[in-house]
Amino acid sequence: MARTSFFRVSVSSAIALAAVLGMSGCIGAAGSPTPTATVPSPTPTVQPTITPTPTNTGVVPNPTPTPTPTTPAVKTVSVQILNSSFDPSTGAIAVAGMVTDLVSSTGTCTATASQDGQSVSAEAAGMADAAVTYCSGLSLALPAGSTGSWTVELVFTDEGHSGSAQIPVDVS
Repeated sequence: MARTSFFRVSVSSAIALAAVLGMSGCIGAAGSPTPTATVPSPTPTVQPTITPTPTNTGVVPNPTPTPTPTTPAVKTVSVQILNSSFDPSTGAIAVAGMVTDLVSSTGTCTATASQDGQSVSAEAAGMADAAVTYCSGLSLALPAGSTGSWTVELVFTDEGHSGSAQIPVDVS
């Protein structure tokens, strides 16, 4: 029986030794190749981008025009001088008038007396009435010692209207 036990131990030891030696190839020693599984990775395909090239047609595009502010048309109105008299005590010409075809509370009346390159002016607001616009309270103080004929002009203006009238005035 001693032989049988020795044989069992020897066979068992030999199997264990074979298993260890067989497994040692899996562990990998220095310089021994290690097998690895390689899975191919997909290679991305690059699609070329097509950029259209503009063709020169010889036509230059017109730029968008910038709107130009327009000045409203000024309508001519009729101005009539009602009074233009010289007062020797004040040395001034009093002027009054009216715009016969417009009622306006926003207009300006300007009276000017001129002679030989000299001129004097006065300004007042137009006064709207039921059917006309009046210009009054205009006093033109002349230079001291003035004599002779002076031209008096009455001008009316507002945002969309303009008109004038002239008359000679004797200063003595």
